[in-house]
Amino acid sequence: MSLPKLAAKYSLSGAINTLVGYALIFGCMALGCGPTLSNVIGYAVGFVLSFVQSRYWVFRSSNSVAGDAARFVPAFLVAFGVNLLVLQMALVLGLNAYLAQLAAGAAFVGTGFVLNYLFVFRQRHD
Repeated sequence: MSLPKLAAKYSLSGAINTLVGYALIFGCMALGCGPTLSNVIGYAVGFVLSFVQSRYWVFRSSNSVAGDAARFVPAFLVAFGVNLLVLQMALVLGLNAYLAQLAAGAAFVGTGFVLNYLFVFRQRHD
């Protein structure tokens, strides 16, 4: 599958994951959780959804589930680290917490796609 088609599928998958994740993040914030804890909760739930969508639908991996998962975990953690870094920087710069979450999410998606494409699901069933 071509890179643009993979990126489009990843984006659609991400849109679904984003709706679920931001519903949890913003819901937690509305219930009084701080931005960072809300972010962690949303991304923890999105972790499983993201793996399943990426493995079975976006990249159609033909590797073992265990092997994909072993690569997915560190890649997710790197992308999440970038997410938290952008979130904290945006908050320090005085950006509205909700806009900061959106900026952090964009950083996560970009980083996640590159890592999933080049490292996690590098052998695909196209």
